[in-house]
Amino acid sequence: MKRKIIALLAFVSVFCSLSAQKVNETVTLFGKDQLQGFTINIDNYSMAVVDGAMADLFENQYKLKGSKKKGYHVYENQPCSAFGEARYDIYYTTAEVGKKNNKTVQLTLVVSTGNMNCITFANDPRTSRNIVGFLERFPVVTEAYNTKLRIESLESELAKLNKERENLLKDRAKVEDKIATTNDNLKQTTENLDKINSRMAELQEEFNKSQDPKLAEELDQASKEKQTLQKTQTNSQKSLLNLNNDLVKINAKLEKNAQDIEKAENELKTLKN
Repeated sequence: MKRKIIALLAFVSVFCSLSAQKVNETVTLFGKDQLQGFTINIDNYSMAVVDGAMADLFENQYKLKGSKKKGYHVYENQPCSAFGEARYDIYYTTAEVGKKNNKTVQLTLVVSTGNMNCITFANDPRTSRNIVGFLERFPVVTEAYNTKLRIESLESELAKLNKERENLLKDRAKVEDKIATTNDNLKQTTENLDKINSRMAELQEEFNKSQDPKLAEELDQASKEKQTLQKTQTNSQKSLLNLNNDLVKINAKLEKNAQDIEKAENELKTLKN
């Protein structure tokens, strides 16, 4: 039994030691004033996410009303049950610290009972422990906030992707309609060319027999009509080629769009679960 108690005490001692290393008392500058507070390093998140997580926690969960002063978020003379039953002046700021390839975000929190009477372990151990506990839990809060931001981002991205898909499907339908119309026109032009070729062959045969000038004029007119039809046919063939290329591009975009939607939906499902 004694061994179990000793082992438990050793575990608690180690835990407290790790906590002490994680959250530290500090002195920070608020303008020209030196304030005593607490710091914690939050790894793996940007300064914007850490800053936003703290603001979201104070303003949405604890319903505090704040402002920005001298680089700090400030909540003056307001109750916050995380620290105790009193009214507090709360200051926090974030900063990137560390080397280029190993940066972290340092969060500094100052809690005062008014007139910049900052709470420390020396003057208020109980509230200080509450502050330390609050900061020790904050990485979990940051993770949840970051997840919320990612969910919002994915939902926005999915809305854009679905709208993009809707527009691509409309574009594809328009191109397919144009292809069908162009094919119909090309078919009609080809039939007209066949008819005029047959007509020209007949006229040529008659002209060869009679050498009638009127037949020569008809042949000349038919030749001009044939040239016009051939030009129309060439233009239709070019248009059809371009339209088919457009269709290939749209289908490729639709395929990528479907992949992006599936990827976003899977990530969103994972985050929500």
